[in-house]
Amino acid sequence: MDMGSNPPTRRHPLVHLAETLETLEASAEQGEWRDDVLALVERLFGHAPIMIDGFDEQGHCILWNHQCERVFGWTADEVMNHPAPLTLFYPDPAEYRAVVAGLSSGDGSRFREWTPTTREGRRLTTLWANVALPCGGMICIGHDITEQRQAENQRRLAASVFDSSSDAIMITDAERRICDTNAAFTRITGYARQDVLGLTPGMLGTAQHNAETYEAICRHLDVEDSWKGEIVGYRRNGEAYPLMLSASVVRDDQGRTLHYVATFSDITHLKRHQDELRHLARHDVLTELPNRRHFAEHLADALPRARRDDTLLAVCFLDLDGFKPINDRLGHAAGDQVLITIAQRLRDAIRADDVLARLGGDEFALLLTDLEDREECLRIVERVRYLIARPIPLDDSLVRISTSIGITLFPQDDAEAGILLRHADQAMYCAKRGGKNRYALFDPEEREDSSPGRRRLDRLEQAFRDDEFRLHYQPRVNLLSGEVCGLEALIRWENPEHGLLEPDDFLPQLLGSRLEAPLGDWVVERVLHQLADWQRQGLALRISFNASANDLALPEFCDRLTAALARYPRLDRRLLEIEFQESAAVADLDAITRTLQHCRHSGLCIALDDFGTGYSSLAHLRELPIDALKIDKRFVGAILKDERDAALVQSIIQIGARLGLDVIAEGAESPAHCQRLLELGASQAQGYAIARPMPAERIPPWLASRSKGPH
Repeated sequence: MDMGSNPPTRRHPLVHLAETLETLEASAEQGEWRDDVLALVERLFGHAPIMIDGFDEQGHCILWNHQCERVFGWTADEVMNHPAPLTLFYPDPAEYRAVVAGLSSGDGSRFREWTPTTREGRRLTTLWANVALPCGGMICIGHDITEQRQAENQRRLAASVFDSSSDAIMITDAERRICDTNAAFTRITGYARQDVLGLTPGMLGTAQHNAETYEAICRHLDVEDSWKGEIVGYRRNGEAYPLMLSASVVRDDQGRTLHYVATFSDITHLKRHQDELRHLARHDVLTELPNRRHFAEHLADALPRARRDDTLLAVCFLDLDGFKPINDRLGHAAGDQVLITIAQRLRDAIRADDVLARLGGDEFALLLTDLEDREECLRIVERVRYLIARPIPLDDSLVRISTSIGITLFPQDDAEAGILLRHADQAMYCAKRGGKNRYALFDPEEREDSSPGRRRLDRLEQAFRDDEFRLHYQPRVNLLSGEVCGLEALIRWENPEHGLLEPDDFLPQLLGSRLEAPLGDWVVERVLHQLADWQRQGLALRISFNASANDLALPEFCDRLTAALARYPRLDRRLLEIEFQESAAVADLDAITRTLQHCRHSGLCIALDDFGTGYSSLAHLRELPIDALKIDKRFVGAILKDERDAALVQSIIQIGARLGLDVIAEGAESPAHCQRLLELGASQAQGYAIARPMPAERIPPWLASRSKGPH
């Protein structure tokens, strides 16, 4: 070999292949052992595991092996007999022209990427080496890399997620040595990636500060594939922080552990927000004092301690005298400032271990524990009265206010927590009736436990346990069209001895008792169940139910209602209407307004019941979130005899219309009442002239009967 001569130019193997194919093709065309040549081509390329095809200079297919058939779906005959086979793979004209242009400038020494379409319309990603034949045309050798490209894209996406995730990600090997972390890991923990490689996750502090938790997680992952929970982590500077951790095991096909992957996030802000929400749920926003719910918890906890230690405990109910005129005369801002000042003075008046709460409006409660005797309690109460009575500066004026206080002492009054607060409330009203600016003690001898009222309450509780209560439904209609607008759910007691009793026969004993809230929950549950049942039957009937003032004022009412609604996720909540009496708003306007706003945000409609009786205030129509007014039946019942009542009803109808509220007249007991209501402008009415309250199963037949005859 002449080492000094120029070495021969190396030629690409595909070029040799192309020349061989050209020679074979030329021999076949000249008739030289044609069948043998075709058989040789078929043996060489027909069943090759890669795609091999060929095209002449006119674009006709001259070679299409079985791998091409398998990948693209077209047979050799279909492709080779097609006048323009490339249009099969590139049906879009613009793309077809771009491909033809690319093929004409192809370089067979390298692979290029193409994206043809299969017979089923699926896009492929393929690599092709297109080798030009000396006689024209080309031989194409290709490989389907669709799955490879998808895998690469998934890896690229995973890498992007890994790098950009706001959660920390930590990967360890099978021996739990850290082999990779992302940027969020450094941001959250303070440790750079290179600082932790080869270490174990225990270096984050959990193993040192809470070894039991760390070992429990490791043991769990030895037998399970994942673990999730909240733990405490430690940053590089030693600062502890709460984190939400999710750990999982990556195994191979044989189940052997390859890696552990842990993702975690710093939930400091979430925990802080939860604490704030928990505080708001248990404290009054204006004064920062515990609210009624929190006070009830303190009281419930204090009673067992007082029994165990044989100590005296006092529950005091305070109501400010003359607060409403200050609010009306000087405005709500001034009223708020008075409440804040009173709250601070009450803090100054009580001892460190006593509990002070704002129940709502201008009502406060005190829990005085570990009292030596009754006199110590009275000394604290007198100090409270003295501090509250001091003038309160408001801008350029001074205002004076006093308080009426009701007191009950435990264990002389050996009642439950809720009953003790009610007894203190009763004593406060005694102080009000006695002239205000004084206190009154509840007399346990007058408690209701041994009274006929207590026995009736016991009987009602038994009725509740025995499922003796029923709901009847009274329709209300559009007086002009006769269309049924809705139904009011009305409670009844199916007493085994006295038959079906109406609310007036038993509700007064329930109000204010420990049965009031459970019975209210029962009503809501039954109404929701009935609504869902009718909705399945295709009946879109709005049902209203009555909520008591006491129940609406409780902070937990919203939680209980939300939980009940969650049990019926498919229910159209617009079909549910809550009715309340205006006296509820007068008792605690702020609390009731918050509750009603929650109901509205939950999708419910809101109706003000018995409007026109006792406490009616046009301001309430502006301040309260209501959709409908219900005119009390006492006014409607008198419109045929007394024009003053008729004028009053007409005024309420007009006010409601101007405010965009539905107005429903209750007590339409005769056709004459319905006619007179129409003359006064009423559009909706409810009463015996339309229908009496009836069980749920009678509603569909009643509706059917109305559709068949005159209304």
